[in-house]
Amino acid sequence: MEKISFDKIGDRLIFYVTPLAIFIIVFFYFLFFNDYLFFYQENISLFVYSGDYLHQAFIRPGGLLDYIGSFFVQFFFNPVYGSIIISAILTLIVIVGISINKQLSPNSSLSLFLVLIPVCLLILLHINFNWMLRNNIGFLLTMIYFLFSIASSKRLHFMIVLFFFPLFYYVAGSFAWLFMGMLLIYCFAYKNGSFRFYYPVILLILGFVSFMLSKELIFLRPADELLLFPFSLKDNFTHPDILFILIGYLIFFPLLEKIFSNLKIKTKYSWIISLSAVMITLVLTIVQLSQLYNPNLRKLFKLEKLVYAQNWKEVIKYQEHNQLGNIVAQYYYDLALSEEDQLCDRMFFGRQDYSTKAIIIPWDSQAGVNNISRGVYFFYAVGLINEAHRWAYESMVAQGYRPENLKLLIKTDLINGHYKMSEKYLEILQKTLHYRNWAKKYKQMLNRPDLVQTDPELGAKMKLMTGKDFSISIKNPVTNLPLLLEGNPGNKKAFEYLMAWFLLEKNLQGLVNEIGRIKNISYSRIPRHIEEALLIYNISTRRMPDIGTLKISQETIDRYNQYQTLIDPYTRTIPSGKKELMKRSRDTYWFYFEFR
Repeated sequence: MEKISFDKIGDRLIFYVTPLAIFIIVFFYFLFFNDYLFFYQENISLFVYSGDYLHQAFIRPGGLLDYIGSFFVQFFFNPVYGSIIISAILTLIVIVGISINKQLSPNSSLSLFLVLIPVCLLILLHINFNWMLRNNIGFLLTMIYFLFSIASSKRLHFMIVLFFFPLFYYVAGSFAWLFMGMLLIYCFAYKNGSFRFYYPVILLILGFVSFMLSKELIFLRPADELLLFPFSLKDNFTHPDILFILIGYLIFFPLLEKIFSNLKIKTKYSWIISLSAVMITLVLTIVQLSQLYNPNLRKLFKLEKLVYAQNWKEVIKYQEHNQLGNIVAQYYYDLALSEEDQLCDRMFFGRQDYSTKAIIIPWDSQAGVNNISRGVYFFYAVGLINEAHRWAYESMVAQGYRPENLKLLIKTDLINGHYKMSEKYLEILQKTLHYRNWAKKYKQMLNRPDLVQTDPELGAKMKLMTGKDFSISIKNPVTNLPLLLEGNPGNKKAFEYLMAWFLLEKNLQGLVNEIGRIKNISYSRIPRHIEEALLIYNISTRRMPDIGTLKISQETIDRYNQYQTLIDPYTRTIPSGKKELMKRSRDTYWFYFEFR
């Protein structure tokens, strides 16, 4: 019976434990730190169980890879499922890499850490939430095909590899070029004689022919799409250098394996050196993850998740606790306050760092597509239903089917009585895994205006709509609000958005000019921040606008008098000894008016 050395036992232990270590590290990292990626990617992708959706996967190279990626992304609604999927794919890459390592360096365990480097780079790429799952699957398929390519040195085997290359290009798209690079380097590093040259030449010719046939005859797609898809130049990679390093590393991976296989370290404890290299690689990756981790980004997506769930009370509570400085977070905060009819009562309880830009996201050429799709919620909130529908449709055209743009299209079409169009979008959501129950609820409202009117959300939006037609201004959206109020004087949300705009502009005269509309709305008291602004106006001008029977409360006057005691009357600054006391007044319009 052959005696197994301690060195071989150590090597085997490393080969078995390394994939398990990768799975555990990746699983816990994504579940507890990078879980916002699942929410984001699940909401920018919609996997539809239909023949038409499947057909789209066959009309260009890489389409099937994109289809497979979208299939798995639909399970990202649950962070546990998402963590398992990503961990499993990255672990499979390690296992395939170990198999490649055994083929190229059968007698060396020192090169094992080379297998970990591409996986660690892939983990780092996930710091960017635009790094899609299909890319991981693409790298996995590339390594599997490369492993198959080097599994035998027989010429017939290589002919089979060449024969299936066009099919691999069709399935994996641009990953075929990565495979080509890896195989070319492999041939130059490991093959001898004429085979070393003519095989790469045949592969290059085959790749060129596959590309030209796809461009000119089969798919008739643009050249950049055929070369790059499923990668996209539109993706905003925060760390593109990592991607370039990964691609270059994999291309030269066979050569690196050859170099390390020639390093002979004669010691029975060589496995300890290999284990140390693996540990150092993993530790460096974890350190890099901790340095690049952005907790505020995680908080922003958690806030957006609450918005999508229309959990407005929790949105308010979350932002007031975390005080995020991001413009989108502050926009969502103001939106939630409006939906809870608290906009002019609580808006300064949270940060307001962007003046009016955070109350209505600007619709200009510099605004990103994601911000424009978020801006639709303002129009929906105030009852400009047709405009909300238009921008939801524009989002669908620019970004494709997404759960949120389809939901808004369905709701706005139901409100407007466009039941045929609403049914079309409902049928799409009914063919999804996660949104079919949502679609069933709203499908009951088709051709039932009574159900639409009695629905707590849709019925309330119908009451906000104007009875007069007018042209919408995009460049200056605040001008829509007086026109909306002319057609529906009782629209409380439009009124408070208008008042909030003047408050953020510090335009007291504008607020006073429009405050008379408050008499058309059933207020039992003046909203807190409007009251604070009117008190400033009253003290400075000795005048008070006509607001009917409403009056500034004594409680507000007392708070203002207390606020004045905290301010130096000559310099209008906060004395250093009173900064802690001043924190009590940060939630007032007076503080914003003087110090922001």
